[in-house]
Amino acid sequence: MPLVGFRPAKARLVMENGKESVLVMLVALDDDEAVDLVTGGALKDLAGVLRIRERKANGNGNGNGSGTIGTVVYVAAARDAQTTPAKFQVNVNMAAEKFAVLLRVANAGRLPTKFFVDAGTRKGPEAKALGYKMRDGVRVKVWDNHAFRVLPVTNFVMILPIDVPAQVAAATPADISISAPATNAQVAELMDDMLVFQSDTRNTMFGLVCVLGIVALASLAIGLAVYFR
Repeated sequence: MPLVGFRPAKARLVMENGKESVLVMLVALDDDEAVDLVTGGALKDLAGVLRIRERKANGNGNGNGSGTIGTVVYVAAARDAQTTPAKFQVNVNMAAEKFAVLLRVANAGRLPTKFFVDAGTRKGPEAKALGYKMRDGVRVKVWDNHAFRVLPVTNFVMILPIDVPAQVAAATPADISISAPATNAQVAELMDDMLVFQSDTRNTMFGLVCVLGIVALASLAIGLAVYFR
């Protein structure tokens, strides 16, 4: 079953009391896709509508045992094609928990980046509805929209946008000055400071040792005087 990609452009939510909610999007064939129509033209030239219906029963299939979760429908133009041109519809059922995620993204003012559907079947007469052909050396999809106006959809994949905050802030002048290499004058000044600190430390330690020595000798003299008294 060929995989067909679409791009959403606009969305609205339809809610009705006692019925499941439906998210409606205006869609177009993805720029990387090529689907020719047997009746003439290509699918990229048609405006499309995606209807995603919230399904609260379960998360697998649509409950009819056929394994399909929706359809892709070709809607032929009216006799006056200028007033009612041809278009296509994509109808998909989605489990309630996934529908809730999609609804939160839509309420945040964002649309899915892209979505894909597995259209057609591998067996039976409908297997010929969507196939491939070579056009100008390129393999493209062909939809027999004359004999098969409706294609079953067996899988649905949607790519949702995710906001990622900036990880690295721009470097400030202070950061640049700190990370810059030191000049020779700065190194010499730092060495002088270290030598002065080392000399002061040495003198302080020598004076401290002398004081401790005097205190020790005085203590020894007092101890001896007390002992021989």
